[in-house]
Amino acid sequence: MKTTDWTAAVLQRLGEVRERCPEMRFGQLLATVGLLAEDETGHSLWEIEDTEFAAALERFAADLARRGLDPAELELADEPERRSRSSMMVG
Repeated sequence: MKTTDWTAAVLQRLGEVRERCPEMRFGQLLATVGLLAEDETGHSLWEIEDTEFAAALERFAADLARRGLDPAELELADEPERRSRSSMMVG
């Protein structure tokens, strides 16, 4: 696989994971995957190889899949909290 193809595949996977975690900002998602990669390799994020980052991303995606929540379910689960925050802001 060419580097550009590989990069496109990793970015696509990041997009898929992002859809499963709509509450996370993109930087938080990158930081989370980076920390997972650091924990698993013992290297700082600066030293982690692309393949190690991709492996951590896959493990994170697999964990999300095991939880079995899709983005719509995450939004519904968060809805009561949002309503509560809105009522506090209004009242």
